[in-house]
Amino acid sequence: MCVHRVSVLTGVAKSTVYRVVKNQKEQGKVTRPKHSGGRTTINLDEHGKHMLRSIVHGFFAKNEPPCLKKIHEEVLTKPEIFPKMSLPATHKQLSQLNFRCVKRGRRSILLESENIVAWRRKYLRQIKKYREEKRSIFYLDETWVNEGHVRSKTWVDCSLTSRRQAFVDGLTTGLRNPSGKGRRLIVLHIGSDHGFVDNGLLLFEGRKTTDYHEEMNAQRFEAWFAEILGYLPEGAVIVMDNASYHSRRCEKIPTSSTRKQDMRDWLTSKGIAYEEQMIKAELLQLIASFRQNFDNKHVVDEMAVSQNKVVLRLPPYHCELNPIELIWAQIKDEVAAKNNI
Repeated sequence: MCVHRVSVLTGVAKSTVYRVVKNQKEQGKVTRPKHSGGRTTINLDEHGKHMLRSIVHGFFAKNEPPCLKKIHEEVLTKPEIFPKMSLPATHKQLSQLNFRCVKRGRRSILLESENIVAWRRKYLRQIKKYREEKRSIFYLDETWVNEGHVRSKTWVDCSLTSRRQAFVDGLTTGLRNPSGKGRRLIVLHIGSDHGFVDNGLLLFEGRKTTDYHEEMNAQRFEAWFAEILGYLPEGAVIVMDNASYHSRRCEKIPTSSTRKQDMRDWLTSKGIAYEEQMIKAELLQLIASFRQNFDNKHVVDEMAVSQNKVVLRLPPYHCELNPIELIWAQIKDEVAAKNNI
């Protein structure tokens, strides 16, 4: 590489450069620089390790993502604790302290609110109880598949440099990449440890390009759910998440987005007195004080109960507790492997 650069910069042929270097070596005028002996090893004591960990957690406390450069800058402000610690040495010390640079998740179990922790524990106790009772447990969920869903990694022939070369050699130019995501299929299914339920598939083409959840609505889901209940055995447990179309309430209680007159009408229908001069915020506060007195169950839960079945709801942000997610991953991988669109 050096000979090539010298040749380019001086306009002299590579063979001439090699010959000059060879002659200089024979005359003892060219010597290889001696190695300095390697990098200095940094060994932190327990206090130093604690201080380095505190620096990282200082960024956590400010909710500021700590990159290696920022951490190293903080380290340099404390030369009495971290003498001459380089950027690579800082990285090595962080690794030894079991810090890892990983993809940031949407939620952290260490930051879960108490009600979600309680919800998860309640769910685990309930599903354990149902399993001990030998109840049939079914899991349902929705997913989507785009028309242009293909594998992101594949083998390529790097020896080909042009379309003409591929044509001359009687070869292809490689796989055609999809022009875009294309149309979207929305998939809803339900299954158990015995496989998917017969006649349980709901499949339709999406019309929107945003979140696939917007394609589903309570009316469509409840119509499918009413039909699928007839295919499930008595006493079946149906596990589902808390998507809005799974969670339509039997009693529609006004919220902050409800019109003021509709709030008044609701209060009147329930026989709750209110003053005409009340503003919307006051009406909402009055409604909240009576909310617990009214039926607040979900429509699909009551549909299941009417047929001697039960709905068990997953705690929020815990899709890993729904095994059908693993099936969706396998199906999408199979689609990507065989998609030749």
